[in-house]
Order: sequence, then C-alpha cells, then structure tokens
Amino acid sequence: MARLEPGSLDALRGRFQGQVLLPADDGYDEARTVWNAAVDKRPALILRCADADDVAEAVKFARSRGLLVSVRCGGHNAAGKAVADKGIMIDLTLMNRVEVDPAIKIAVVGGGARLGDFDRAAQEHGLATTAGVVTHTGVGGLTLGGGVGILARKYGLACDNLLSIDLVTAEGERLVASEDENPDLFWALRGGGGNFGIATAFRFRLHEIGRKAWFAAATHPLEKSFGVLKFLMDYAPSAPREVASKAVFATAEDGARVVTIGATHVAPVENVPTVLRPVVEHGSPLVTRLEERPYLDIQSDADLRFPYGQHYYWKTHLIRALPDEVLDVLIGCFARVPNHRSMIILQQFGGAVADVATDATAFANRDAEFDFIPTAVWHEGEDSGPLIEWVRQTWAAMKPFATGGVYLNSLGSDEEDERRVGEATGANMARLRDIKARYDPDNFFRLNANIEPSAR
Repeated sequence: MARLEPGSLDALRGRFQGQVLLPADDGYDEARTVWNAAVDKRPALILRCADADDVAEAVKFARSRGLLVSVRCGGHNAAGKAVADKGIMIDLTLMNRVEVDPAIKIAVVGGGARLGDFDRAAQEHGLATTAGVVTHTGVGGLTLGGGVGILARKYGLACDNLLSIDLVTAEGERLVASEDENPDLFWALRGGGGNFGIATAFRFRLHEIGRKAWFAAATHPLEKSFGVLKFLMDYAPSAPREVASKAVFATAEDGARVVTIGATHVAPVENVPTVLRPVVEHGSPLVTRLEERPYLDIQSDADLRFPYGQHYYWKTHLIRALPDEVLDVLIGCFARVPNHRSMIILQQFGGAVADVATDATAFANRDAEFDFIPTAVWHEGEDSGPLIEWVRQTWAAMKPFATGGVYLNSLGSDEEDERRVGEATGANMARLRDIKARYDPDNFFRLNANIEPSAR
C-alpha cells in the first residue's frame, strides 16, 4: 500500500468539497459499515464525495498513489465489495439527490441514491421505473448489474429504462454515455457492472403506475409446498405482464416452516382482484392477503427480511422452470435449513425482460424466469459454518436444473462466484473485455464482479 503523506491529504482537502476520513476520524466507522455485517474491513482512507468533481479528484488521487479502490453507492452487495482493507473507498452516498420531471417522465438520480430515495421522489407524481426489492439498495449498483424488480415484467430491467449515465473514468475524466454519446460504453454499463468507471448520475425513463398496486399473498405449511410450487410454475409465466410473482421459504414466528407465494399487480385495472385471486384461493393456505396497497409499502416489504446489521451469505442460479421432479429436491433442501432466519427465495424475471435481444445490452441472461436464491442469515456470534454449508449444498442440488447463467448482482464473495462472471455476461464477455481495455486497460476498477480487459 502506498503511503498517505499528511501534506498530500491536506492538499486533497483543499480541493475536495466532501469529507476526507482517516481511521482515527469521527464518522469513519459509520462510513465503512455496510449492510452485510459479515463484512468488516478497514480502508486506509474514505473519500465521501459531494459531487462529480470530487469523484474525479478521488480517482486521480488514488491512481497517483497506487491505492486499491472500492466504490460505494448503497453498500448493499452481499460480497461487501464497496469496502476494501487498506485501500481507498470512494463513497457516493452524499450524492443522493433525485430530481423528477413529471411532464416528460424523466428522473435524474445521483450515484449515491438508494432505491427508497428514487421510489419516493417518483411516487410523488404517481411514477416509477423498475427498481429492486430492498429500499436501502443503491440505485447505481443495482442498475449497472441489470436491475430486477416487480416492474420488470411490464417495463424491463432498470438498465433497460436508462437514457444516459454520467461517468468518471479510470483516468478521472468526466463523460456521458448514452445511445448518442459513447454508445459502446453505454452498452457495457447496462449489465456489465462497475467495471468501466464510477457512475455519478443516471437518467431514467419513468412510467405512470399510480400510487397504489394490488398485492396477493398466501402462506402454506412446508408439507403442502409441492402443490403450491407446482401452481406457481403454471401461474407466474402465464399471468399478465403487470403481475410479478415470487415465492419465499421461511420459518414462521412459531417455528413452523412455511412457503409464501406472492404476486403484485401494477398499473391497476378493473379485473385485478380476479387476476390475483388464484394466488389466495389455491389449496388451503394458513394466511392470505388480497388488497390494494401503496406501491411504496410493497417496495419496502423485503426490508424486514434483509435488515442492516445481520450477517448474510448466498449463492444463486437462474432457472426457467421447476419441473415436478425438482420440487421435492428443493423442499428437502429447505427442510434441512439450520436456523430460523435463513430462507430460499424465487424472484421472477420474464415478460419484457426477454423482449430485449441478448446482445442489445451487456445483460445477457434474458431467458430466465426466476432467480433462485438460498440465503443464510445469522447474528453475530452464531456459528456460520453449518449455514454456509447449507447454502452451498442447496445451490449444488439445484445446479443441474439451472440455465447455466447467473444474475451479476447476485454474485457473492467466494472463489467459485468470482469465477462465475462469465456466466452472467454470456456471449457478451468478449465485447465487454474489449470495452474494458479501452476505458480501463489497467483494471483500475477491479473490486467488483470483475471483467478483465482484453490483451492489446
């Protein structure tokens, strides 16, 4: 690690509008803390940027001193790549402004904004675009990796709704990427992750969805889950595109293991209750809900399952469907879950996601119907070994039934996931490596789901 001379830091502070934090400074520990408490790293320096000029200064400073760089927008990535030991963390969280123009249905979103910031600003006008399912996820990380959410079947991925991105390159230069400016870079940024620069602002296309959506959910005992999942495999792909479905295997407060299936219908129409009613009428559920709710409330539902300060580990597969012979395998895997907080999630893709050609953006895996996510969750002091092993065994058991692809944003921190970036980019990898070589030939931005530059 290069030395941080006091004089150079003083000079940086003179040019910097944000905060320059060393390990002994107030606010350092708060700034280095990320969502996944299993990640506990100590950067040599944290630069909390106030604007894009600060980001450019931070990049130039780190580059001139050979410092490993991590970039934080939301800090929600399970692998904790927003923070690095002994490196420099370029923190965008102060750059969280969201501006919405309801007349032209466009939002300008700062690189440090979180999904909750974005959703709240857009919903003031009854507007939204595809975002994830946890409000404290960073808009930047989610979008650069693709961006799945309950609007994806209707309006495509978050990256499909991008109009442009403001970027700081590995040389500290500022530029704009869009269909008209640096179109090759714009292609790569839509699904290629944080490999090509630091995104300081996004311009999104918005859609009128109103302020409420219909929501249905039904919880069943685990022993009834075969029929429940079989129903979901038929219902979810055939439902109107306004409907996004999911399933969650979890443990109820009384210790009973259950599966809950849910569906959200956006852009309300008169027959919504009829469309969603099969979800609550199938079988003999323990608990059901069928109601119209504020869209913002639905978007925050998963916050309860994924709060800050817990320890997390997951591995994922993309799947097209779960045939009958696979359902017993899946159910058996959850029956062996070691604690009450861990879960298995099926999050739906499909619909408009698949309308975009595989090579139209860097996001390659558009033929998947679900992301399959076994997730270990534990408290500080709890033995993580059995939980991590359960995730790995569950992932391995489902591997024969997967597409062979993976969602870039779902990649974790173990060595196997580090090698799976090619499964996320598919046939687009060669072009991505060429673009990486053009914009970041030294792999300066490498603390990410890394795409190595092609040889020149």
